[in-house]
Amino acid sequence: MSNTIKLSLISVALLSSLHAENQYTLDTINVTASQGTTLNKKDVTDSVTIITKEAIEESRVTTLTDALSQLGNVTISQSGGIGQQTSMYLRGMDTRRILILIDGVRYNNPTTPGGVAELSQIMLYNVEQIEIIKGAQSGVWGSDASSGVINIITSTAKKGLYAAANIEYGSYDSKKVSLQTSYATEKYDVLVGGLYLDTDGFSATEPKQSEAGYGKRYDELGLEKDAYENKSLNIKLGYNFSTTDRLEAKIQTINNTTEFDGGAGVDSTIPNTKLKNHFYTLAYKHTDDINDINILYSLSKFDRTSVYSPSSEYIYEGSVNEVKISDKISYMKNSFLRVGASYQKFEQKEITANTDKSYSATSAFATNYNKVNFFSNLNTIITESFRYDKYDEFDDSFTGKLGAKQFVYKDFYISSNIGTGFNAPSLGQLYGQYGANPDLKPEKSFTSDFTIGNDEIWITGFYNEITDLIGSDSFYNYIQIDGKSKFEGIELGYEDYLFNTLGVNSMYTYVKTEDADGKALARRPKTQIDVKVTYYVSDTFDVGANAQYIGTRYDGPGSGDIGAQTGEYTVVNFVSNVKINKYITVYGKIDNLTDKYYQTVDGYATAGRSLYIGMNGKF
Repeated sequence: MSNTIKLSLISVALLSSLHAENQYTLDTINVTASQGTTLNKKDVTDSVTIITKEAIEESRVTTLTDALSQLGNVTISQSGGIGQQTSMYLRGMDTRRILILIDGVRYNNPTTPGGVAELSQIMLYNVEQIEIIKGAQSGVWGSDASSGVINIITSTAKKGLYAAANIEYGSYDSKKVSLQTSYATEKYDVLVGGLYLDTDGFSATEPKQSEAGYGKRYDELGLEKDAYENKSLNIKLGYNFSTTDRLEAKIQTINNTTEFDGGAGVDSTIPNTKLKNHFYTLAYKHTDDINDINILYSLSKFDRTSVYSPSSEYIYEGSVNEVKISDKISYMKNSFLRVGASYQKFEQKEITANTDKSYSATSAFATNYNKVNFFSNLNTIITESFRYDKYDEFDDSFTGKLGAKQFVYKDFYISSNIGTGFNAPSLGQLYGQYGANPDLKPEKSFTSDFTIGNDEIWITGFYNEITDLIGSDSFYNYIQIDGKSKFEGIELGYEDYLFNTLGVNSMYTYVKTEDADGKALARRPKTQIDVKVTYYVSDTFDVGANAQYIGTRYDGPGSGDIGAQTGEYTVVNFVSNVKINKYITVYGKIDNLTDKYYQTVDGYATAGRSLYIGMNGKF
């Protein structure tokens, strides 16, 4: 597509936009992952960031990685473009310690080297809301939630017949098409959706800072492109036996092929990875005046084939089976006790080496929640969560979290949370392909925070620590680091909707990290500033921009003499939406507006200025 056509279409997108309801004018926002049940955001003690469907549509982000970075104030490091290996950091604690859920089902892949979720594979075509819960949540969710939980809530069918479609084209010959349809009656509901994305991409690797050619992009250096293809499908079925009893079934698949390079600064034309991830859920729900019973079976399957050369291929299959029953028992106005039990089995099958490994956990958990008025009409909220996990391979774990929130004047509040976390080593860390260590034992963690503010402006101080952190040595072998690693800092946020036309969202974060030897941990910026502004010119036209500043950050652990400096840069993205009529919206966006050259991981590339145009229809 010529530059003239691209710029013309973007110009069209500067003539009108979305409807009056937007991400800043929503009346209520609910949170489902904080206590394992639905609560209004105002009634949650945890530090929570919500990315709404409206924010996703207005910003036109494609992947979960994009949404977390541009809308969620989360630090991201990525080894190349879309689909490449990605890490994120919540308050300095990395992906290995963050539980990713899709509609409450685990997405963390036990076969990956760190047992992490493959963030950049999750597309947002069917996402209703993203919840980012900070602080240890192991008392509710168990292992992998020692620093927080990210819960992705997908769309549900509304009464009647609905359809939504999106088509987008842009830089690197990127093509994206998605379609979702639903039909619901009082008795049953059906939703089916899918996405296809294909891009030529750019070289995942570029010269390191210490190498000649640093600062030049792949096309200037003659490097090959690393393409990416994603095919996603989701199906939801529901049947209401009565007004109190419901049966649900869900299927979600993510199939993709990612071309990658041989390592930082090592261009290669052969390697690629094929992923086939499948998620299945069957649930029975009963709700009455006192009980909210949920019986759930879920299966997460992960198939990964990595090709390093025509004669070198590694195949892994992994799965997580879970059976869970819980009941939310209301015993007073605005008070409840949620109790339950679960069984989880984590499996890894390495076909190439014919070695099968697994471990399991049986758990019991309880959460007590009270919202009362001790002081006039000012709410006091107190929560306590406890969980016991019995593993067949590790010592048993007892974790919990306590939270309190006191409104002191209108919507102004103070809140505090403390929690303990538990992180079992993944099967990939114990027996996997890279640097496996079968002698690893679980990590234990402690997190705390204190917040003062309201919905518009707030400040949070936090202190976290991990005992016996699982790290790696200079040869990338997994090791246990004895002692305590510490993470502390502050967050300052501001969000408002000014003059009925201007939405503003900003966050400043300062993080100090050190391992048990007092060395700073790698790839965590000391400071980060995120600013997002949306100007609603009219009911049919908006213009928005978001900017992220990353402060001092080093690619290796320790001080500045270890690893490259990969921080001290600002990236700006621009977007505009046009609502043609009540059915059709067209949009244009420019990522990395100033064409800033930077690397988040030394030796791996990031995208230059990128242009995209698209059209969205809702019927």
